[in-house]
Amino acid sequence: MKRSLSALSEKNSEDTIIATDEPMHNHATGNGVLWMNLNLQALESENIDDRIQCLLVIARHIPLFNIEQQKAIIEILISQLETESDNDTKSMLILLIEKCSRFPNLNAFTILKYLLKQLQSESTKVKWHVYSCIGSLLKNRQMTQGHDVLVSLFDHLTVDLSNSHHKVRAMSISLLSLLPFVFDQYGINKTATMTQMEIQKIISNYARDSDPRVRKSALDALVQMHLRGCPLDLAIYNLSVSSLRDDYEEVRMGGLNLMGVLSSLYPEHRMKLAHEEVDETTRLIDDAFNKVCDLVNDSAITVRTKACVMMASYQNVGSDTLNQTFSKQIMSHLKRKIPKYKMQQKKYAKSALPIAEGDIDVQSNEFHLLDSGACGSFIHGLEDEFQEVRNASIDSICELSMYNEELTKKAVEFLVDMFNDDIDKIRLNAIQSLRKIGTRCTLEFDEEQLEIAVGALEDSDPLARHATHDLFTVVRLTNPVSLNTLLNALDANMKRYPMDILSIYSCIRHIGKRHEDYIEDLVPTLLKLDKRYLPKEANVEDQLYTAYVILIVNACVTNPKMLNSLPKYIFRHFAYFKSKYPDCIPDLRKLYKYADIKLEGDVDCLPMTFSSSAKKLVAADADSYMAATTDMLQVIRTQVEHNELNTALLTLDVAVRNFKYITSLKPVLAGKSELAQLYLKCYESVIKIKQSHSSPTYASTAQMTASSLLRNSYTMQHTFLGLSKETLHAAMYIRIMANMIWMFGVLKQMPISNNTSFSIKNMLLAFHQRVVLIQKDFGQDDNANEVLINLKKNLASASESPTTSKMSLLHSFITSFLPLDICLNNPVKRTTAAITQPLPNPDKPYKFTFQFPVKIHIEVDIFNSCDTNALAVEFILPDQSSYIFWPAPGSYKQTTPYCYKLSTDIELVLSPWTEPGVVIIRIVQSFEPDLPGLDEYMMKYPNYSSLTNSSDSAFKMPISSSVISEHLKYRLCPTTA
Repeated sequence: MKRSLSALSEKNSEDTIIATDEPMHNHATGNGVLWMNLNLQALESENIDDRIQCLLVIARHIPLFNIEQQKAIIEILISQLETESDNDTKSMLILLIEKCSRFPNLNAFTILKYLLKQLQSESTKVKWHVYSCIGSLLKNRQMTQGHDVLVSLFDHLTVDLSNSHHKVRAMSISLLSLLPFVFDQYGINKTATMTQMEIQKIISNYARDSDPRVRKSALDALVQMHLRGCPLDLAIYNLSVSSLRDDYEEVRMGGLNLMGVLSSLYPEHRMKLAHEEVDETTRLIDDAFNKVCDLVNDSAITVRTKACVMMASYQNVGSDTLNQTFSKQIMSHLKRKIPKYKMQQKKYAKSALPIAEGDIDVQSNEFHLLDSGACGSFIHGLEDEFQEVRNASIDSICELSMYNEELTKKAVEFLVDMFNDDIDKIRLNAIQSLRKIGTRCTLEFDEEQLEIAVGALEDSDPLARHATHDLFTVVRLTNPVSLNTLLNALDANMKRYPMDILSIYSCIRHIGKRHEDYIEDLVPTLLKLDKRYLPKEANVEDQLYTAYVILIVNACVTNPKMLNSLPKYIFRHFAYFKSKYPDCIPDLRKLYKYADIKLEGDVDCLPMTFSSSAKKLVAADADSYMAATTDMLQVIRTQVEHNELNTALLTLDVAVRNFKYITSLKPVLAGKSELAQLYLKCYESVIKIKQSHSSPTYASTAQMTASSLLRNSYTMQHTFLGLSKETLHAAMYIRIMANMIWMFGVLKQMPISNNTSFSIKNMLLAFHQRVVLIQKDFGQDDNANEVLINLKKNLASASESPTTSKMSLLHSFITSFLPLDICLNNPVKRTTAAITQPLPNPDKPYKFTFQFPVKIHIEVDIFNSCDTNALAVEFILPDQSSYIFWPAPGSYKQTTPYCYKLSTDIELVLSPWTEPGVVIIRIVQSFEPDLPGLDEYMMKYPNYSSLTNSSDSAFKMPISSSVISEHLKYRLCPTTA
């Protein structure tokens, strides 16, 4: 191998350099691969298996070579290729060269020269691999020289087009379609080669080759030429038509692709009909559409699916042809009568035999303008046994209906029938497609279609139900009786799936706007009004009544006269539901103003509104109010420094109230306000500890206070986005105080024994470790850094010998401690979560068989989270044991930046119960504490043992976490099997 490399090096000149070892700009460098691991000596072995095994080792290490090794390995492979005698080994060498052709330091021209030499081989396998490698080289690399080499390659290709092996012919055709663009790039004279149109003509001839793989390669080559910018000749259209009748499905697929290209290039070209009797023409796009539709009945599922998919791209087909796709009978306007004299000429020309008396000549005098391909093609597609074909048909119907309103009515009829399909994906696609069509034009449902559509509301899949709700927002019912049917179905949906209530209310809002004429007659029935009696005010918490109110108030938007016939109490309900469901109720003030209605007395309960200028003033006031309240933090600090602790507590209470009020004034400041409230809560705990550190009650409250401080500190640090460096330091510094309070609270309750000194030393060492960890985040210029250095020294000294004087020195930290200031200049956002499913069920417990796991579907809206991997669902059972479930990453769907929708199913294995109990569900955000074991115990004190007492190892994971959602109480009731 060394001899061959040296020979190759001597032979190399400037134009034959295979690769350079110069460093490449922006190219990664590394240690590379140990040459001894490659066992390159095996390439000189006479045993073919040894050489192949060596090449396999090289193939595994190709991505790991550095620049120098890349140069060496490509030279080794080229040298071996020239001397190799076994064709299989040669093919493998060419494959490796193709992999190495992506190296940035490779000389593509030199590699091409060596590869062309291998075309002298008689092995078809070697030739095929050489052409494949050259194709990859020309597509991925640029050559600054080598025009003669490219012309030589062209000569080789023209010879191998007539090769006896189909692989060589197919690869030659593919490479030949690429060469014209390479010639144009390097300015090679076309007199030495061929023009694009000449090459296109040659390739077209091979689309009629005896081997189907060659025919497929020719059709694909023509499509690739189009994609590279070459205009295809119109004469190729007949070639694509004949390819659609090929016996092999791969060729038919290639013919479909080519026909799609040609119909987009020449859509308006007039073609003569393939009937001698009539001299009429049709557009090429109409003829192509019919040919594509004909393949909907193909024997191969892939061809049928492809044909159904392609039909969607023919938006400009004539409406007559499109309508034919929904009818299995040829329409009258697509038929022509043959003149009688031509029938006679045709009859005598064929020397027809005389017909015996009594027989009837059934030969028709009609013919069809177009082939019967489009006749009922969508019906065949929707009735196909394979779901892929049905799905593609639904997509195409939807797409074509978006561009042709005349097709909508027939599309509705057939898509509604697909609601009964056995496959849930097909049902969902049909529902969503109809809803999409309805955004272009209002859909009309008769009683039969509505009966089928409302059946989808019983589907167990929430996506299908919600899609059905969205569908009804674009539907207009043709019969007033149908509205009762729809409302009853939605009522049953609410009772069966209470979690759908918001989606149903949104659906009813649009139904009201589209059916105001029907609703006007139904108002007495919906509100249970009787002219003989005074109206009775309904319960606003009744879900069905809420739906009726949303329906009526939205109907009033298009028919304001209805407001005059409504009972007075309902106007209060309008205002109530506007505040509860703002997206479902229209602007009441505009509605009343348009209807010229003035509310008086107790029914005038609309909330106050502000003009845009007034809103700006409120926002400006909120900013100034926020600045003034923030200044109160410095006032509290000054009061604590002067030991005015009671006054500081009063100021603190005022500041907390102000921050809560700021949230209502300007919600965008909610993150800052909540952060400040947490900080003030910590400040309050510190002040109270300062007041009670020398009192007898200190021992009983110290550990609880320390636990609260630690939880709030971690909550500040890990559940807010956009925190400044100063705020992070303030949160960490509070943990120092929490640890000090905890330690002396434990010491005051610790009994005197021989192990007391050992326990004190352990606490001091743990405390020292925390200070070391926290100090790493503080710079030398930070004010608290000096305090931490002194504290670290005192802790180290006390841990060696915890004397009374040293412990007293540590205790003085509590009296002198002042929390660090926080910065509220950043736009802070808090990580929160809202559990939307399941809903609280205090009156209707979920029944389960305790022998089997309980399956609970969870849906959560998550806001302002930068890492969903840290989020988990926690279940606290009636016995206070805790289960933690980590959703899979695929369960999160991003809705907006930093906001997600979690949807997952959780199975809980529970111990046997005898009575109904409440399970608390909440969302938590995990984090890594300073001291995992100690901090987990401190934060969960005094309930640590009960919260971690879980028998299921799959869920039992002691983690540190902060709660980011409200507690949801879900009642479970065990039953026997």
